[in-house]
Amino acid sequence: MALQEWCKEIEKKTNGRVAITFHPGGTLVPMNQTYDSVASGMADIGFAQFANSPGRFPMMELLDYPLGLKTSAASIKLAKEYVNKFKPKELSDVKLLFLVSTTPAIMHSKKPINKLEDLKGRKIRTLGGPMVTALKLLGAVPVVIPTVDVYDSASKGVIEGTLSALPGLVTFKWGEVLPNSVANYRTSNCAINFAVMNKDKWNELPPDIQQIIDKTSDEYWDKGAKVWDRMTADSIRTLTAAKHTFIPLSAAEEDRWVKEIAPLYDTYVKEKSAKGLPAAEAMKFVQDWVKKNQK
Repeated sequence: MALQEWCKEIEKKTNGRVAITFHPGGTLVPMNQTYDSVASGMADIGFAQFANSPGRFPMMELLDYPLGLKTSAASIKLAKEYVNKFKPKELSDVKLLFLVSTTPAIMHSKKPINKLEDLKGRKIRTLGGPMVTALKLLGAVPVVIPTVDVYDSASKGVIEGTLSALPGLVTFKWGEVLPNSVANYRTSNCAINFAVMNKDKWNELPPDIQQIIDKTSDEYWDKGAKVWDRMTADSIRTLTAAKHTFIPLSAAEEDRWVKEIAPLYDTYVKEKSAKGLPAAEAMKFVQDWVKKNQK
């Protein structure tokens, strides 16, 4: 949705000098090939999640870790500061337009999850990335399946729950088959999406068009966050009216969950440092930022 609106806005602001043909997710190229397709020139512009391509974005991957952020606004503010500080080399072969963050992908399930022990052996769906390991550490069985398959998989018992931002329960009607949501915010992640442009295509554009695109793109960091936070608030109201069950976790119980996933962060620093990346500095930056800014 963010990229489609961005495309319309660019066409309008350039008085039609820039015309963009929009292809819905996965119809032009597979989602996990979006970035490389843009870098190679197969596509001019692309939008996808970093988590679609495990291992491809070692520095950006950290922003998809469970960091304890509660809003899209906080997540995208951290992401922007992180990108400006570390300037990840993995993004150097494209023109980065903007990033969009979801709200936290908390856990939704068929049967209530009130404590850590309730997760043992539960088949919980995730899109992939670091949350696969996080689920294992929490005692669950991670199942990686695409968004379009969640409803049927939950209906048929292939999965017993999913990690998702709350709007998914309303938009895709997952709340019908997953009537319980647990507030595991400190062990949830916000999924980061990227919008990028082919560098050659970017360099072909006249300076005034580049200026319009830069200005518009800069606005979309915050615009996307506002949309996600608004959709989440609306979803909570809709689900509450439908008698959906929201399960709080005590601070002590959340501490238990956080303790279980601690090895996830140590492994990240060890593995990425071995590849010559400033992983320890990146981890400290992110964790310090969250402590300072997340209430």
